[in-house]
Amino acid sequence: MSPIDQSAPFENGAKPFPADTALILAGGRGLRMGYDKKRLALGGKSVLERLLEGLGPLFAKVLVSSNDPVPGLEALPDTLGSGPLAGIYQGLLHSPSDWLYVIACDMPFVNPGYIAHLRSIVALGACDVCLTSRQGGRYEPFNAFYSKNCLNVIKEALERGEYKIQPVVDRLRVAVIPPEIAKTFGSETMFFNINRPGDLDRAEARLRDAPPGPKGDP
Repeated sequence: MSPIDQSAPFENGAKPFPADTALILAGGRGLRMGYDKKRLALGGKSVLERLLEGLGPLFAKVLVSSNDPVPGLEALPDTLGSGPLAGIYQGLLHSPSDWLYVIACDMPFVNPGYIAHLRSIVALGACDVCLTSRQGGRYEPFNAFYSKNCLNVIKEALERGEYKIQPVVDRLRVAVIPPEIAKTFGSETMFFNINRPGDLDRAEARLRDAPPGPKGDP
């Protein structure tokens, strides 16, 4: 389907809607890091703990996609397919709300202002997925909202062995936040992810040196 471009928040006309569940994707093996990313630590805390501190005040329920138990969290193992798309599918199946916010466990910087911006768009009910894109048009599948309307499309893809998110999202109604708008919320920080040991050093530097941003950036 053609994307629905969204360049500004909708302050008028938005109605309350159920978007009170978040999902942390934590199923990756961390091959480039050399260890399970669920063990990542930043600023004296685990990244999972940091994410919980950021998401807890914003969502009534926080789930984690993981094939292994995670202390203190409801862990959802993959039962159909594998990878991030399978994790999103499980999150949507178990979400008590109609919308699910998705972030990865190696993305330590929660941005409340950006989440509020996305919520103001999905509240209009004109999309099934709300996300931003990279320069060049490829979607950023995380720091995004997915609705339960996605379930059948994702299930059919997983049953066919199709695990890439982009072509699946293309079959849904997509509200795309232009990259230049996401940048005003500090996209370089909120989309920063820790893939290699050097990334962890850079994340420590961002945490230490970056002052709090006006729209929720750490």
